[in-house]
Amino acid sequence: MDKAFLPILVIATHAARRALGSDVRKVAVLAAKAIVRNRRSLEVAHQQIRFGEHDLAFCSRIGKLGDLILELDIGDPRLGDRLVLEEELRRATNATRWNFPRR
Repeated sequence: MDKAFLPILVIATHAARRALGSDVRKVAVLAAKAIVRNRRSLEVAHQQIRFGEHDLAFCSRIGKLGDLILELDIGDPRLGDRLVLEEELRRATNATRWNFPRR
């Protein structure tokens, strides 16, 4: 069996980098695994994972060159079960725009 190293770009906030230190790459791999485990979409608007004592939120999207871009930040423990796909967020945003009163 061979392993392929996939193009995953990680953008972590200063707060996430401070909390994780050198573990940012480990958390990026855990986030990618969480995305794949969902089997619904690679583009996630909001999902959370727990790493050690930290709740971490991330979103993901596919870049122009086909790479997976993960943005990582400190999460909220109250939203630990919540998964919002990018497609769901787009639909909700569009529905809100159409229902918003125009002047």
